[in-house]
Amino acid sequence: MLKKKRIIAYSVLAVLILFCAFFLLPSSNQSKNQKKNITHLESITKEVKDGLKKTGMDKVTNYVINRAESMWSNDPFSDQKPAGPTSKKINGAVTSPDMPGRIRPVFTYSGYMEVGEKRMAIINGMEYELNEELEIKGYYVDTIEQNWVIIEDKKNQEKITVFFGNP
Repeated sequence: MLKKKRIIAYSVLAVLILFCAFFLLPSSNQSKNQKKNITHLESITKEVKDGLKKTGMDKVTNYVINRAESMWSNDPFSDQKPAGPTSKKINGAVTSPDMPGRIRPVFTYSGYMEVGEKRMAIINGMEYELNEELEIKGYYVDTIEQNWVIIEDKKNQEKITVFFGNP
């Protein structure tokens, strides 16, 4: 009985080895076909490049890419404006007109999300939940409504209302 088991095991092993050799070793026809496909693709690529050079698309494409990569003075797709009343710039810092000499950060409320009981606001491009501290230290989200958000300045005990889309 042991001899039959060995014969069966060796025959199964031999079949597996032949199977692997057949499927894993590339056939000579496939390598020739692959070489033909590669040369065909290279010729198509060369034709397209030559056609683009003739039509002048390279110059236009390079110009568009260079303009897109260059730094923009302002983003034409952004409708964000500074939050709060009109303010003055003193030495690059924004000061509030009702409290001269005090620096007030600029907040932009640009998005609102409500999933079940959870409300989230997008302020200055970041997502915040209730009572979460803003990226600007000392400011926390006090209230989130669909059309406005109230931001609390814990240090100065002040609440700032920022309206949606209208800074």
